[in-house]
Amino acid sequence: MARFQFFRTDRQHVRWRLLGGNNRVLGVSANSLHSYAAALAEVTLVQKHSSSADFELEHVQGGLWWWRMSVDDVELARAARGFARRVDAVLSGRRFSQRAPRADIDGTLVVFHPGRRGREITLNLDSADEADEEPLYERGVPLAEG
Repeated sequence: MARFQFFRTDRQHVRWRLLGGNNRVLGVSANSLHSYAAALAEVTLVQKHSSSADFELEHVQGGLWWWRMSVDDVELARAARGFARRVDAVLSGRRFSQRAPRADIDGTLVVFHPGRRGREITLNLDSADEADEEPLYERGVPLAEG
C-alpha cells in the first residue's frame, strides 16, 4: 500500500514524498514547506486532485524526462528522478496519480542528516497544528521552533 511520508530537509522546511508498497519513491513535493501542517494540507490537496490534475512532461538537458503535477497552475508534485525514456516518465506519472488518492499518511516526520540515515519522530496526526508548535529535539538541540 502506498503512503505519504514527511521529512525535514533542514531546521525550517518540511517536504513530503509518496512511497509505493515496495518503498520506492513515486513522487515528491515540488516545494519545501514551512511546517508539517502546511505539508499535510498540501498532501490532502494532492490526494483530492491527483486524478484530475495537469501532468506535464519536461525533457531536460542531459536527455532525461521528468513529470510535474499542477493544480490551478500551482506545481505540487514532481518526479523523484529523471527517466531515460519518455514512456517511463508517463507511466511514473500515472502510477503517482493512481496511488495518491488512496495512499495512507505516515504519522512520522523523518529527519535526514548528511551522510546518515533518517531518524523518525512520531507525530500526533489528530492535532497537526500542535505538532508544529512543539519544538523537535535531537541531542538537546531544537530542530524547529514553534
